[in-house]
Amino acid sequence: MSDEQTPDQTGDLVRSVEPLTPAAPQYSSRREMRAATSAPARRPAGTTSARPAPVRTNPPRAGQPATAKMSRKDRALVRKLAVAPAPKPVVSARRSSTRGIGASVIGGLVILVVSAIVGTTIMPAYAFLPSGTAGILANATKSSGGAPQAVTVDASAQVPAAKRDLITATSMKEYQQQRITATALANYSVQPHAAGDDYPWPNAGNTLSPLNYYYRQCVDFVAWRLNRDAGVTHAPWKWTWSNLTPGGGDASQWKAAWERHGWKTSATPIVGSVAWFVGNHVAYVKSVNGNTVTIEEYNGMSSRAYAMRTIPIDSVGRFLYPPPA
Repeated sequence: MSDEQTPDQTGDLVRSVEPLTPAAPQYSSRREMRAATSAPARRPAGTTSARPAPVRTNPPRAGQPATAKMSRKDRALVRKLAVAPAPKPVVSARRSSTRGIGASVIGGLVILVVSAIVGTTIMPAYAFLPSGTAGILANATKSSGGAPQAVTVDASAQVPAAKRDLITATSMKEYQQQRITATALANYSVQPHAAGDDYPWPNAGNTLSPLNYYYRQCVDFVAWRLNRDAGVTHAPWKWTWSNLTPGGGDASQWKAAWERHGWKTSATPIVGSVAWFVGNHVAYVKSVNGNTVTIEEYNGMSSRAYAMRTIPIDSVGRFLYPPPA
């Protein structure tokens, strides 16, 4: 059976194998018939190859055709063909590899098409100019001469400048102190005065002044400035020794007096505050300039006389804010 034969054709082949019935030979006599059917044929002279075995047949009965008997080999072949399974179709390796390449090509094309569809749907709308936009932009540029047009913004639409407070703390303790100082700055608004000696008793002797401090001392000058800033320049005075520093008149006692009163003290200076020094001295803060302050004083740089100087803020022990009005 060849590769091109199908199972159906194989079955037909098996069914087509039937016992061979040769045509009955014709003999002239019974002797000739016996000699042809039973006696072996003589080998021709000079023949060396084996002679095929004759097919023996039984003499046919009267009225029946002679039938040839199948050999054992032919019967085994018929049984083998009858029970053999139907052969499977053979697919060549070349055909399978061709089919795999075709599937890969089709899969790649599908991926490219899907990617193109998804990419166009998720692309931002502003990636392309709408139809006619280029012409509108060209006309706008031509009408303006190629220069940008001026736009006037109403004052009400302008954003006001941000206001910053004075809090620059790096710890909770500093924050609390600076918060107190910032609040105090908002509550005190001392108007600055022209620099110069306005002390009313510049030539007085070494006795007590109407403020109950000694004339031309640092404490008497600062007490005078606190009265002046409160709008009082003559008797009755607003601030004297009795209600300003009743515990003692020396400059070294002023910080403790402020704390007993509960008045504000700070490391941050403001105009009109008292610059308190550890070395028993006080002065009046004229102005604040970044990291420095300008102070006015008596009996500081000059003995029992007026002076003005600018010093670093951190050289002052504490700033005593003006007493509340």
